[in-house]
Amino acid sequence: MNATHDNGDLVAAVEAESAVERANIALYGATGAGKSTLLNAIFDAPIAETGVGDPVTSETELFVNAAGTLAIYDGAGLELGDRSPFRDVRRRLTRNRKADLNELIHVVWYCVNSNTGRLEPGQKRVIAEIAALGIPIVVVLTRVSVRGGVIDPSAVELADAIEAMKLPIVGGRPVFTAAVEDTFNSLDRYGLEELLDVTYKVVPEAQKIALAAAQKVDLSIKARYARSWIAGAVAFAGGVGATPFPLADAAVLVPAQAALMAKIAAIYNIPAEKAAKLVGASTALATIGGRVAATNLVKLVPGVGLVISGGVAATITGVLGESWRLTTERVFTGKLDLDDVDQLTNLAKTFTENIKNGAKSDSVPAVPASSSKA
Repeated sequence: MNATHDNGDLVAAVEAESAVERANIALYGATGAGKSTLLNAIFDAPIAETGVGDPVTSETELFVNAAGTLAIYDGAGLELGDRSPFRDVRRRLTRNRKADLNELIHVVWYCVNSNTGRLEPGQKRVIAEIAALGIPIVVVLTRVSVRGGVIDPSAVELADAIEAMKLPIVGGRPVFTAAVEDTFNSLDRYGLEELLDVTYKVVPEAQKIALAAAQKVDLSIKARYARSWIAGAVAFAGGVGATPFPLADAAVLVPAQAALMAKIAAIYNIPAEKAAKLVGASTALATIGGRVAATNLVKLVPGVGLVISGGVAATITGVLGESWRLTTERVFTGKLDLDDVDQLTNLAKTFTENIKNGAKSDSVPAVPASSSKA
């Protein structure tokens, strides 16, 4: 965390927070396994070329989203019976383990076309090669037919067979996915949320926010991850207030609250400078000389006296966090335009009311048993 701001300037503190560390995912699998289609679905944009027949991806390509929070290495198809891919995978990933930390691959998605009906010995060998390097590997069954929530029995049978192989893969069982919806055949898109959840659990702590930020599959995933960080901040604030302190010293909460707000902004893909602007607009009714005073924010919470206890500190942090989450979600979904003066004016009123009303309700996230991990 960066230096504290004794003046309680929350705007400056949020803007000064360190950047989110990028999450790096490598995609492997045979030609036609649907790697590029899966990539496009996660990015929610036609970034990687897709096709049928001849291999589309001729060599490993790197795709980084606009926010710089997620990088996906899309590998060339690993053809069955070809011995060179084993050497290539080993060489590339071994070299990557020695690369710059920003380039380090955190997890591999190994894609298997469910329509093939089997996992070849060569594919098992590639999986073993990757796992031996200490990289978490998730086996992804692609092109799975799902209708009305019911998975094609043949895909389930294949997953059962792979699970019985006791391969060194995350969860011991493949994840079912259908990257695109097939309206003509009434087939649903499926499994992208589960794939993200599984991946989130195995990436390093520093990359969790980046992964949550980059995905555009499910808004509820972002909300869940954001609330897990709010719960952690609530626990921290409660600890800070274990020894009650004067209201005038409320600025002591600013660094932790700024870190929380920066994390939530990152989860909703809002850059630091825009997040700082949003903080200023949201808290405009509690400003003094252009600075957001922590003391004034505290005063928005009904019933706060001259001394802040652990319970009050936790309540303030929880309400501020959830109010901020709702605000950043509005920006992410396009319901709030940061360049619209009228919207920003109304935002300050809404944000203030959220804090006042939130402090009167039971909406503050519960303090977790251990940490802020989702």
